[in-house]
Amino acid sequence: MRYCFSAAFLASLILGVALQSPCYGAVINEFFADDDGGDDAEFVELYGSPGESLSGLSFIVVDGDTSGNTTSSNFNRVTVQIDFTTESIPADGFFVLGGGTTPNVDYSFGVNTLQNGSQTYALVRTADIAFDAEDDDELTEASVNAITANLIDAVGSLDNGEGDLVYFGAPDISDGTGFAIDSAQRIPNGVDTDSAADWLTESTFPEKELADTAATPGTVNAAAIPEPSSILMALMAASGVGAVAMRRRLG
Repeated sequence: MRYCFSAAFLASLILGVALQSPCYGAVINEFFADDDGGDDAEFVELYGSPGESLSGLSFIVVDGDTSGNTTSSNFNRVTVQIDFTTESIPADGFFVLGGGTTPNVDYSFGVNTLQNGSQTYALVRTADIAFDAEDDDELTEASVNAITANLIDAVGSLDNGEGDLVYFGAPDISDGTGFAIDSAQRIPNGVDTDSAADWLTESTFPEKELADTAATPGTVNAAAIPEPSSILMALMAASGVGAVAMRRRLG
């Protein structure tokens, strides 16, 4: 859990802008995994402090389905692994991994990269990833434990298949409909209380185009922006608190 209060954090809540307290690490802020047709607008968005290095971290997707297209006995199967080396969070606070027609992409991946169904998306330390010697898609039990112990961030959802799993203690943002969550965003941006309540979710069945969802790759999640009157009141209140504090310091 990365949760603290600071001037930058409060400003991000008030203004809905990409300001992030230094005590936060990068988090998975938004994803869109199943658009209409060939899935050419998928993306995952990270949110963090401008300039924050992602070196030594990896984004992975672990298939939570325990039947169907998986043959693993333990089902710890990694379907996507992106290792970061020189990448960092841009000045606006948003780092977008995407492909095809996805706008504002900082790291490109191929069309139809993200699988549908029960999935766990995780930002982990690359050094903690280890695969079974007989199956290079399957995490070892020790690796699952190491990732869980050193987790940066994770979120998962299930499509209600029997025995399906969410990994690494991630919050399960499933909505109980039996369909996987294909589009989700943190509200407000970057706030992480290790709870499904951090997320606004959308099942895109039947499939939708990116433009027909609430998804906002590389920009502020729209629902995080308060009404202008609320912004003004919050700024006035903050100004008043600052004035009182200054008077106290000056005696």
